[in-house]
Amino acid sequence: MTEDIIIKDTLEQLGTEAAHRYIAHVYCYEGTCELLFNDNCFRLEAGDCMIIVSNKLVESVTPSADFRCKLIHIKDTFLDMCTPEGNNYYVTGVMSLFLNPVMKLAPEEQTQCRADFEEVERRLHRTAHHFYQEVLMSCVRTLFLDFYDFHARIYGYVDVPVQGAQVLSRFFSLLEGGAYRTHREVAYYASVLCVVPKYLSELCIKFSGVPANYWIRRFTLQEIKRLLKDKSLTIVQIADRLHFSSPAYLNRYVHKYLGMSPMNYRR
Repeated sequence: MTEDIIIKDTLEQLGTEAAHRYIAHVYCYEGTCELLFNDNCFRLEAGDCMIIVSNKLVESVTPSADFRCKLIHIKDTFLDMCTPEGNNYYVTGVMSLFLNPVMKLAPEEQTQCRADFEEVERRLHRTAHHFYQEVLMSCVRTLFLDFYDFHARIYGYVDVPVQGAQVLSRFFSLLEGGAYRTHREVAYYASVLCVVPKYLSELCIKFSGVPANYWIRRFTLQEIKRLLKDKSLTIVQIADRLHFSSPAYLNRYVHKYLGMSPMNYRR
């Protein structure tokens, strides 16, 4: 259980390999923090909450000198157990959080968020409770549902049909699992999900505003940038790891979407 939930007072673990299996839930008490996530810069301020659904998309975290926060890392498998059955809003929420992980809370929501965080932390340490896991799961579920409520107030409530929610959930699971390293065509994912490519892209556009190939490309580019930062790897090795047919193809891909060659990106 101690590995399912990790509570910290800093954001230094965001974007690290150790945090990749966790969903980060953050409440900012004081100060500000600049975050480069999914190629966009976001600002976390006092009273804001933030959910990072993919640590792989975090590139940099820059807190102010007076920044004070509480971070609750929840392992993805544990969070799945706490997700209310039949509530498909989770999928819509996750997709929008890929685009903007920060939520501006109203005063009463700030109070509720702080209370939820404090209760999870309090229950995490009460290991002698005879129903420890059940109580802890209940607290996480409450936190989860309150985040749903905050998100629905900000973005509007969208009820995703069961079939669509399952397709989108599995699509993102494939990407999170690294399928983009070998497959970068929408047709592949549609085939695995037993739908046609047009349907998968229409689902993504409807509930995230961007098509399926955007998400495939986003995960691919983040991985390319991560590998390019490792100067011990050659361009040939990187092309091989990501199953590009040749270094020249990788070069064209990087130039097309990053606007420069892999070597220039490294400089």
